[in-house]
Amino acid sequence: MGFFGDLIKGANEALGGADADVIQNGILGRGEVIGIDASGMTLQIGNGLVERKCTVTMNVMIDGQQPWQAQVSQRIQEVYIPQLSAGGAIVAVKVDPNDHSKIAIDFDSPVPEVTLPASEGQNSAAWILEHGKPITVVLVANTPIGVNNAKGDPVQALTLTVATGVPTPYQIQVGNAVPATALPLVFPGSKLHAKLGDGPNDVVVDWAAGAVKE
Repeated sequence: MGFFGDLIKGANEALGGADADVIQNGILGRGEVIGIDASGMTLQIGNGLVERKCTVTMNVMIDGQQPWQAQVSQRIQEVYIPQLSAGGAIVAVKVDPNDHSKIAIDFDSPVPEVTLPASEGQNSAAWILEHGKPITVVLVANTPIGVNNAKGDPVQALTLTVATGVPTPYQIQVGNAVPATALPLVFPGSKLHAKLGDGPNDVVVDWAAGAVKE
């Protein structure tokens, strides 16, 4: 890049610009925005839109890695800030392949689907299905989230009412993989067998057991 190129790049990053090397060479992934803190620093280049330096907290996901939480400090066009602050926002990110703490939001790339590795150990989905307490749940709503499990089954955000097998019914939202064979069971009001792990949110639907028979 040369001395002057490095100088310009460094100045841009000092003012909150995205890391150009990460944008160009990073691994494309998903960032689920948890929170955003907008600073008082703004910049407008020419007749472009006003950009404000923000610190964005997000869950980051790339293929083959367990999700992790990270913070990204970057200038963001002000028109995007309300969308990112509204809750549930998903953005494309680039991750340095050699240092996963270096992350940049990439507003020019589409948000990809990612495939996560299998979870292992206590309270993993497999462990809960084998060792968890039998319960029944009622499906309230479901939403695909653009993530697949290690088997290639899409993960959906399921809003469930835990109906029986607990002292008091309660409602939760969990991420569960939904195989193609289970799709006929996915509709509001569907009563399903499930297993409960150690915590109240450790719920895995037992799709193989089918629907609860009245």
